[in-house]
Amino acid sequence: MLTLKFGGTSMGSAKRILNSADIIIDRAGKDRVSVVVSAVAGVSNMLADSITDCCAGADAKTYVASVKKIHSAVCNDIGKSCENFDSAAVLKSLQPLFDDYEKMLNAVSAFGECPLSVHCRIMGLGELLSSPIMEAVLKAKKQKVTLLDSRKLIFTTGLQQEGDPDYKKTLDAFAPYLDGEEAAHARILLFPGFVCTWENGQSGLLGRNGSDFSAAIVAVGLRASKVEFWTDVDGIFTADPRIVSDAVLVDDMSYEEAMELSFFGSKVLYPKTLAPLSARGIEAWSLNSHNPSSRGTRIGVGPFPSNAAVRGITCLKNTAMISVSGSGLKDKHGIAARIFAAVARSGISMLLITQSSSEYTISFCVKQIYASKVVNALNAEFEYEIRTGDVNTVEITDNCAIVSIVGDGMKEKRGVAGTFFNALASRDINILAIAQGSSERSISTVINGIDGDTAVRVAHRFFFNAAQTAEVFLFGTGTIGGCLLEQIKARQKGLAGQHIDIRVMGIASAGGMILDEKGIDLHSWKRVFAKNTQPASVDEMLNFISRVKPLNPVFVDCTASADLPLRYADIFEAGMHIVTPNKRANSMDTAFYKNLRSVANRMHRRFLYETNVGAGLPVMDTLQNLIKSGDKLVRFSGIMSGSLSYIFGRLDDGVSFSKAVLEAKKKGFTEPDPRDDLGGADATRKVLIIAREAGITCELSDIKTDRIFPADFDESGTVEEFLQKLPALDAFFAEKLAALKKEGKVLRMGGTIENGVCRVGLVEADSSDPLYNIRDGENAFVFLTERYAPIPLTVHGYGAGAEVTAAGVFGDILRTVSWNPEA
Repeated sequence: MLTLKFGGTSMGSAKRILNSADIIIDRAGKDRVSVVVSAVAGVSNMLADSITDCCAGADAKTYVASVKKIHSAVCNDIGKSCENFDSAAVLKSLQPLFDDYEKMLNAVSAFGECPLSVHCRIMGLGELLSSPIMEAVLKAKKQKVTLLDSRKLIFTTGLQQEGDPDYKKTLDAFAPYLDGEEAAHARILLFPGFVCTWENGQSGLLGRNGSDFSAAIVAVGLRASKVEFWTDVDGIFTADPRIVSDAVLVDDMSYEEAMELSFFGSKVLYPKTLAPLSARGIEAWSLNSHNPSSRGTRIGVGPFPSNAAVRGITCLKNTAMISVSGSGLKDKHGIAARIFAAVARSGISMLLITQSSSEYTISFCVKQIYASKVVNALNAEFEYEIRTGDVNTVEITDNCAIVSIVGDGMKEKRGVAGTFFNALASRDINILAIAQGSSERSISTVINGIDGDTAVRVAHRFFFNAAQTAEVFLFGTGTIGGCLLEQIKARQKGLAGQHIDIRVMGIASAGGMILDEKGIDLHSWKRVFAKNTQPASVDEMLNFISRVKPLNPVFVDCTASADLPLRYADIFEAGMHIVTPNKRANSMDTAFYKNLRSVANRMHRRFLYETNVGAGLPVMDTLQNLIKSGDKLVRFSGIMSGSLSYIFGRLDDGVSFSKAVLEAKKKGFTEPDPRDDLGGADATRKVLIIAREAGITCELSDIKTDRIFPADFDESGTVEEFLQKLPALDAFFAEKLAALKKEGKVLRMGGTIENGVCRVGLVEADSSDPLYNIRDGENAFVFLTERYAPIPLTVHGYGAGAEVTAAGVFGDILRTVSWNPEA
């Protein structure tokens, strides 16, 4: 015997019902089958709404008509596709159920209340309506099928709406279909799920996921070899695919693993369903009726072989943590028993329990909706102790989430807990409580509810070799920003092969902003951007981050804005890394400079600005590592501008100063206004940044900037007016170069740091100076340190152009993920 159960999505339409029927027929060709069906998709919710609304006086006829319309549409559609299916006859057979529904709703509406017995009868109608439709479909397909009433076979005790099976009575009722005369009557036995008969003969229900529980009871009653649960997904995943897009399908899972996962919120089979199957060794299979060829997930006697210690990660939301604390708890017998008894008398189940080693605090979690009731019960229980001060006022932490990792292999592998906690710490997720089962099969943490989905994503990334992500939010689509987007587009596929998912979720500029949680198509972003009307806004971006909760968001500032860096602290607070070639933030006052680093460290976020000083050259990282290792800067000199490197290098070739400036501007090396380069403002900021990284406390005003023009030269006016004046400088520089040439020196423009004095201006370099040969757009950074002496550490290379700078920014983005390139 094989038992099949079809959920609401497998019964959601005529097409789905016909597909499910084909699966039943296929299985019946190989074995005798018992089939349990749920209500048509959406009907159970409609029935629940009808009870609530009719208690408030709503018209019953509206709901009856709606429920009847759904089933009429399904039957009519089946009739169009399935020969021999008489939709009119089926609907006629369902009419008594519609009539009963209307009578009960009218009574509910008239009295303004719904007794539990009536509630159970109404809520069970969905399955009683769907099962005759499936019976008619199977008969139309020439199958031998018997529709049985689950209310005459499944008997329960306990709660009427969430009964516990009376297995002796239930197994006796199933016996004729197992061994007696009824066994031969049909190849297919069909049952409505969810419904049963309660202990006093009234209609009852099997509670949450009741149709699944029905299938388990039927399987036990008929001694099935396995149960197949047909849903709309391929099986059970390592995490909810709606939260973790690259969740992995699990092939095999033990009963215990499945029950742990289900208890802590996973959309797996309910523990109540698995318990009777586990007790009798009946395999359960989670299969997809929309994709019957998929293998699915087997749940059975474990452990099953696996390379991963963790089988799945779950998040149970909408919970509250209750804490009972006080000096009176320590070394006092019976306190825990009183706490648990008080909660039990409230009819509420605890989800998780933990106690401090000092015995000073006992904490536990319940569903959020029961929190106030539990607190009231505990306050009443410990009224005397609270009044005397032996027990503190009961504390409640609302809106929590319980994130759990589950796996049979956890007890065999060391470091699982450390990996879990490190994963949460990497996203600055605070742990409120920790609990581990004695079986060592699960570890659960209580965290703030808002962090639930993020915790699942990051834990999944740490435990499963899924792609690491960097979700980019770019502000500035000019020369550098545009190049960066092209470089990301070109490398996305290659990086995906290295398990790195670079996804641009936001693009903003003066022209507007686009945000897309699925990622922006970089092949068409300009076209989409042109049609966009949303203005660029840091606040809107942060709201988006708060709502979508990307795993590794990276804010990239490719603007020259002086205002945008003022929001960096807010951006760090939102949990984002910051990558930028914009030097403004690092050249503001010292208090601002230090505060940014303080906020970034507190939020465990990275502030990456390699391109602030040397475009794509590894200057910042090199200097930071020197200082971190205990080295000290003695002297620095450098040519830090590709445009100035080009201009003064061309003077060595005999090119006039005015022509060299025009060439550099034409090649795009200079700023739109070359005075921004020649005036030394850019170099001054770079010297300031290097000085600060070396541990020197200074402000921008402390950098001594020497004017490179003669005192009588007027550099005012428009850009064009300035360029027209440049030839007047040719003789000045020619004369200066001629004098230096006699001494074997060249003229460069750069910066120096020595004895705490920072300076920017013209530099005269002889052949022994590392700056002597720097030209053609190259940059050079010369660090004489206590360790790198007398020969200094020199970093030099090409330092001009948007492509190089964009590549440096891209490199910083990739530094936000842990990445070891594979061959």
